[in-house]
Amino acid sequence: MMEVFDRERRRTAILENACAVSERRRMNAVWQLSFSLPCGDPKHEFCKPFHFARWDGGELYRIMPEGLESGEAGTITYQCEHVLATLIDNVLFGYHLVGNLGVYTEDVIRYILDRQLEKHWVLDRCDFRRQFEYGWEQETLLSALFSVAAPLSGPYLWCTDTSNYPWKLSLIKLDPGGPPEMYIRRRHNMTDFRRERDPQQLATRLYPLGYGEGVNQLTIAGVNGGVPYLQSPKAVTDKYGIIERVWTDRRYEDPESLKAAAQTMLDRLQEPAVSYEVGCQELDGSDFDRAEVGKRVRVVYSELGESVDAFITEVNREYGDVERSSIVVSNRDASIASSLADMADRQRIEQTYAQGATQIYSQALQANCDRASGAVMDFFIPREMRIINKVLAKVRMDSFRAYSKSTQSEMARTVASAASQSWAQTSSGGGGSVSATGGGGGSTEDTGPSGINVKYGDHESSVSEGHTHTVRLVTSHQHRVTLPDHTHAVNIPSHTHTFTIPGHGHDVQIPAHGHEITPGIYRYGNPQSFSLYVNGAKKADFSGRTAEIDLTALLVGEDGRIPRGSWLSLEVRPDDLAYISIDLMVQGFVQSRGDQTV
Repeated sequence: MMEVFDRERRRTAILENACAVSERRRMNAVWQLSFSLPCGDPKHEFCKPFHFARWDGGELYRIMPEGLESGEAGTITYQCEHVLATLIDNVLFGYHLVGNLGVYTEDVIRYILDRQLEKHWVLDRCDFRRQFEYGWEQETLLSALFSVAAPLSGPYLWCTDTSNYPWKLSLIKLDPGGPPEMYIRRRHNMTDFRRERDPQQLATRLYPLGYGEGVNQLTIAGVNGGVPYLQSPKAVTDKYGIIERVWTDRRYEDPESLKAAAQTMLDRLQEPAVSYEVGCQELDGSDFDRAEVGKRVRVVYSELGESVDAFITEVNREYGDVERSSIVVSNRDASIASSLADMADRQRIEQTYAQGATQIYSQALQANCDRASGAVMDFFIPREMRIINKVLAKVRMDSFRAYSKSTQSEMARTVASAASQSWAQTSSGGGGSVSATGGGGGSTEDTGPSGINVKYGDHESSVSEGHTHTVRLVTSHQHRVTLPDHTHAVNIPSHTHTFTIPGHGHDVQIPAHGHEITPGIYRYGNPQSFSLYVNGAKKADFSGRTAEIDLTALLVGEDGRIPRGSWLSLEVRPDDLAYISIDLMVQGFVQSRGDQTV
């Protein structure tokens, strides 16, 4: 019975006339279902693209829009895919890095399923508990989901349960060493037998390569004792010799995850792939009903003297024609590559993995410093630098440098001296002395007026009684005084001088002025050694004024890695006043991912 459901999973029709029902189940792949309806069947209207269909209570499929085909018998055929393909409808946009220590396989699966726009799927069971790191960019959820199991050791099986909603997804670990659950024997239940053996894919030594390019491409040497390859056991190499292959998958950015995936790949490649396609004409109903992908079977071919333990990797059921049904068994679990390629082609999705390039950048610093205050250079290593090849520094020291003698000007100000107390001083006097100046003779003439009157008394008197005499000098005359040679004698007695200075202060007015700059290079100190600090921790001491230093190992943190996405500091502390010059160079592989562009 074929049931049809709408996009909300409500049953809309039962297709009583459905015919030519065919189902193809492949191991770790998206299953397919097809069915036909007569052209005139009125229930075609319910078979809409992306609606759901289920045959006989089995797994749920969705009808694909391009699956309509017109048959010769007047029927229309619908192609369907398992609802696991709904995970193609959502993508991990941008770059996603998930996993590593503390994040287990089930956590990674839930991380992917949590990105569904509609929560169709939930994780039911996970038999693996590994801590691999996964990186995806512009991936569909289904591609990312299938890649989770790729590095797991041992065979595995993705199982689905769509009987209830939300649908359940499980990752089951298969046991390759357990007893067979089925036997297929020549001339018993094996007909239409076809065996394929593919020795061209045989490899006994595998060189795995991951993310990057050139010398910066990821290898496993760092986690494999310095050896860049994996090799099969001696029993295998004795049988086939050393057959080398290079396997590249740039999705891997963690060496541990790359190694685990490579080991799984080598286990598959070290023996030729052998597959058997077995017809079901002579398989009774119980045998065929028990034939499910992932079951372990033993194929016995007596005529060839061989017996192969294998898994059922594909079951093709033609429900209307059992003779056309078949199963495929193989000694390798089926690869999901072809399934993913088909789906990517159908959806026109290109799986892109952004790469990058080896980058070199440098910076420099010059600074005066001393033993207490060093020269500090901060530098940044981006998170996108997946591989750091080397970090080099060149340090040079010279004497401390000053570039002028005076550069300061003064404002006008008044400076007062301290006031002193009053005090007295007495000088001693000398004895008396005589000083004589020599004088010379000479004369002085004075010319009087031409005429004068001389009056004596206060009245004029007559001759007989009181009277006056009036003398009139009617002519000019002169008086001559003659001074003979002479000296003057001065007598200075003994004496002393006493003076008193009272307490006082002095105010001095200093006008505004400036000091002219005297340019030049003036050196101080004589440094002869220095200490190197990284992020505040002392790493090494160096003697001499010049050193070229490989900082790569000195930058490694406690986790064994150089920090990414953060600032690091490099400090040089000299033993004396010094002028320090630091030149830094970083070389590494930078991933072409980062923040948004502006």
